[in-house]
Amino acid sequence: MSTMHLYIYDHCPYCVMARMPFAMKNLPVEITVLPSDDEATPISMIGVKACPILKKPDGSFMPESMDIVSYIDQLDGSPLFSPSANRADLSAWLKDVNLLLKQLLYPRWITSPVEEFQTQAAVDYFVNKKTKELGPFSDALANSEQLIKTLETQLERLAPMLHSETRVNEQFSIDDITLFGRLRGITLIKGLTIPAKISAYIDYFSVTCDIPLFYDEAQ
Repeated sequence: MSTMHLYIYDHCPYCVMARMPFAMKNLPVEITVLPSDDEATPISMIGVKACPILKKPDGSFMPESMDIVSYIDQLDGSPLFSPSANRADLSAWLKDVNLLLKQLLYPRWITSPVEEFQTQAAVDYFVNKKTKELGPFSDALANSEQLIKTLETQLERLAPMLHSETRVNEQFSIDDITLFGRLRGITLIKGLTIPAKISAYIDYFSVTCDIPLFYDEAQ
């Protein structure tokens, strides 16, 4: 079987989610990070500008992170991840931090080492699109201290929801895919205090899924 190819944005939580099963199932994959302002490549593959995109062995393209996760997890007939437990507490937490994570991370991603923002044109493209959603990035950065305190409170709320330092429920599940995909980015936030249980959880999936963190580049 030819090696599969995954097209991503490194900052994107959904792209993190799509990457996770490959290392956990010892499946080789080539990863290409697309520039933020490259519209032509994804449109040529799936008709819209979106990532992640998986190029399957037959040459066809698959979008949507959870479709990719399901496809990879079931390739060998021995799925690793249980279905989502549909936990109300976890769903509420993810909803509550959605805007907060954008406020803290969007302005930091564009000055981080991720490959999709290595040209000014790529940065400008992202800023122009996300400013419509978030407002000026400078305002979010100026409010960092309060935003960080709010996130720390939310992380303290999350910690007891984790079953252990290696899974959010009793078994590996789609909820781990969703949660690590969201949590990886917080390692880019300088001065953020992360509860020990959550820090261990993040480290575990980083190593297990071969997806690096951003502590060394925190800002």
